[in-house]
Amino acid sequence: MSELELTRRTALGLVGTTAAATGLTTATAAQDTESDEPTDDDGQADGETDRRPIILAGRSEYWYGIAPEEIEGEENPTLSLEAGETYDLVWINVDGAEHELIVESDAGEELAVSDESETAGETVSMTFEASEDAAEYYCEYHPDAMRGTVELNGGFDLSSHGHDEHGHDHDGNGQSNGGDGGY
Repeated sequence: MSELELTRRTALGLVGTTAAATGLTTATAAQDTESDEPTDDDGQADGETDRRPIILAGRSEYWYGIAPEEIEGEENPTLSLEAGETYDLVWINVDGAEHELIVESDAGEELAVSDESETAGETVSMTFEASEDAAEYYCEYHPDAMRGTVELNGGFDLSSHGHDEHGHDHDGNGQSNGGDGGY
C-alpha cells in the first residue's frame, strides 16, 4: 500500500469516527437542551448555520484534503472561500507531529489561528470569517511543506441538503426503487 493510500485511509477512518462521535453528541445535546434563543425558519438558533465543515488531514509533508469533494485527495488544496462568510474548518492530526493551522494575508498578518495538536487522531476545529485579505494557510511548525492558497471566488458549496433534495430515488437501504433519479 502506498503512503498516499495509507494517509487517505487513516484520514477517512478518523473522519468517520469523528463524525459518528459528533453526531451522537449533537443528538444528545439536542434532546437535553431547550433554548430561549430566537430561531429561524429551520428551527436553528439565529446565527447558526447548517453548513458542512471544510476537513483537512495534517501530516508533516502536507495538508490533505478530505471535504468538500472539490478538495478530496489533494495535497495542500486551494480553499475556495467567499469574503465575509463564516467557515468551520476541521483538521485531523494523522502523524502525531505538532501542527497548528494559520490563515494569513499577503502581508503576513495572521487572520485566523487554530489550536495546536501533537496527538495522532486528534481533531481540531476552528470557526473563522473569511477576510478579503486571506491569501494562504499553513502549519506553524511545517510552513514550507504544509502550505496552501486561499481563493476568494464565491466559496465551496458547503450547504447541508437532505438526501431527497438531490433527486435520488432510493428506498433508504441504498437500493434504487425504479426511478431514474434524475440521471
